Amino acid sequence: MAFSGKREMASALSAYQHALRLAPAYLPALEGAAQIEYQQGSERAEPLLLRVLALRPDDPTTHAMLASLDFRGNQCADAVPHFQQAAAVLEAQPVLLTEFASCLTALDRDQDAIPILQRVLTLDPSRPSARYNLALAQWNAGHTPDAIETIEPLLESNPDDEDVLTLGADIYESNNDTPRAVELLRHAILANPRKVEAYLQFSTLSYNHASFQVGIDMLAAGLTRLPNDPRLYLARAVLYSEKGDYAKATEDFDTVNRLDPNLAIADVAEGLSQSEQHKSKAALASFREAARAHPNDAFAQYLLAETLSEQQTRPGTAEYAEAVSAARRAADLNPRMSSALDLLSTLFLRAGHAQEAINYSRKALSINPNDQQALYHLMLALRKTDQRDEVPAILKRLIAARNAQSTTTKKRYKLDEGP
Repeated sequence: MAFSGKREMASALSAYQHALRLAPAYLPALEGAAQIEYQQGSERAEPLLLRVLALRPDDPTTHAMLASLDFRGNQCADAVPHFQQAAAVLEAQPVLLTEFASCLTALDRDQDAIPILQRVLTLDPSRPSARYNLALAQWNAGHTPDAIETIEPLLESNPDDEDVLTLGADIYESNNDTPRAVELLRHAILANPRKVEAYLQFSTLSYNHASFQVGIDMLAAGLTRLPNDPRLYLARAVLYSEKGDYAKATEDFDTVNRLDPNLAIADVAEGLSQSEQHKSKAALASFREAARAHPNDAFAQYLLAETLSEQQTRPGTAEYAEAVSAARRAADLNPRMSSALDLLSTLFLRAGHAQEAINYSRKALSINPNDQQALYHLMLALRKTDQRDEVPAILKRLIAARNAQSTTTKKRYKLDEGP
């Protein structure tokens, strides 16, 4: 089996399917159908490829296709063995090699990704993404001098690219060359004043070097360009709090909560609240049915409550009451489900019931003291009560939790389309 162009795919696929109905193990038909389904991005490709693999377990092209499908499905642990078995066909495939390296990095195997990305750069030295990805892998693996050598030509050839400049700043900061890192970030901001990443990275650098006012000033400049970007307010709130200006910090946190209530806990959310499928009426109906069919399944109850919450249900409506009931049911069924406790805190904050929000936030924190969502909600709720004196301590805990989280966050490789 080999990768091929599109040639009357519909009629060819129909012929292959007919052949498979007559002889389900007929290898040429399996290979042909699998290749077409793969090229069309069909979910039917994987089972066909697995049937091919059962007949030809060492076929590198089949392994390559399965590896790429697993990569697209964020199943890197499954993808890597297939990539390894596909070595014979990967050598001249920069896109697949980059996917392989991305999966290795996702599995904290940056060192193993380096030779693969060196091969990608050899295949196409003029492709900026190839040099960027290699520099990123070298930096992630702790080879800072190598990363500097790799990225310097890219900084010269792409002097205004925000991604290149911010990665360069990270690399130079790791090499204890803070002035060069600051220079690169300032240039990134000047060249891309309406992009957020360089402002945020500059604020992190300011935080790490206890230069809080410098970071605050840069974020203020960013807010003149991007006055409604909650990420800039959130970063500034962190710096204000470290400077000891809790009034301004909480004011910025309030602005964040108004602009995007989910932002402060985005790093620890499980992704459900941002999924479009959880916002559709069809999804809501299916979750309701699942909750009715499985009344003692805590996760089914939580999914219903989460989906109702994402519909922006207003306090006092039947949907709001249903969301609270489902979330409470989830928490009762599984008292250690912190996501349900966090959701209850969200719902009660929305209704202005500060003490209820405080209670559920404290319960969540008894399970996970670094729960950013619980800390954030607790801080907001305390400000609405006579317990405001606790706010500075909670704010410090929130910042510490966010900083701990940020140290584990990695930049991602750039992926190009195939030729």
